[in-house]
Amino acid sequence: MSDEHVRPDKRKYLSEDTDVRIAAILEELWVDNNSSEAVFRMMNNIEAVPDRMNAPALLVVGPGGSGKTAIISKIPSRIKNSDRLAFISMAESPEINVKKSLKTELALALGLPITAAQGAKGGSHIPNEIREVIKLRRIWGLVIDEFHDALLRSKQEQRMHMSILKKLLGAEYGLKLFCFGTFSARNALQSNDEFKRRFHEVILADWGEDEEFRSFLLEIEESLPLRLPSHLYSEEMVRSILSITYGRMDKTLDLIRGAACYAVKLGVEKIDLDMLQRANKNPWGY
Repeated sequence: MSDEHVRPDKRKYLSEDTDVRIAAILEELWVDNNSSEAVFRMMNNIEAVPDRMNAPALLVVGPGGSGKTAIISKIPSRIKNSDRLAFISMAESPEINVKKSLKTELALALGLPITAAQGAKGGSHIPNEIREVIKLRRIWGLVIDEFHDALLRSKQEQRMHMSILKKLLGAEYGLKLFCFGTFSARNALQSNDEFKRRFHEVILADWGEDEEFRSFLLEIEESLPLRLPSHLYSEEMVRSILSITYGRMDKTLDLIRGAACYAVKLGVEKIDLDMLQRANKNPWGY
């Protein structure tokens, strides 16, 4: 039996028992693609920009499940000097009936207590404690996940957050901003001419029936410890996958992982149309 269809570092699993192989299939899976590589390239180019009056800002937008948070998870290993980036998420918790404050989250990201975000003044004022830590640690950029949750607020809160962002981009702080959110974040920024000019926008689109998607599927297949080739990149499989997932990144990965688990459990050893349908109907039924 040939194992050439499996990546060399994954071939060791081919001789393992069912449980070990399924655990390997369910591991977090990352596959480089043109969209993510473009974001990393731009971020590294922005990192190299010298200090200037207004720092550059990047807005990465896409629907939920398009891979924004996955890209953020790879920033530490893909971006130069990422140890001097601050990371925050504005995602609201349904269990906490308090909206996150951009200033508070920034303080927490810098290892400061929430009280440090309050300072002597309220509103868009940035307390001295935050300012000093940014300078002391030579923080050069800020990564904001779920950016739309910082903008979909009352007019007063929205203006306050935009004022804070403007200050962070300005000469005093010079922080380069990398913001990730849904299309509603873009719509909110476009309502403000100044911020519309400041942010360069990148859109993470869903997959389509093209060579890039076929290449993506080939890399996924090579990472799965299945004893037979699945030919996920074939025309029939590509169309079937797209018809089920509509090209959404997270749905595509979940579908293929589920189908691979069925293939191992049932002894089929490859993903075929039946395995896809089983995974689509019940991803955890294997």
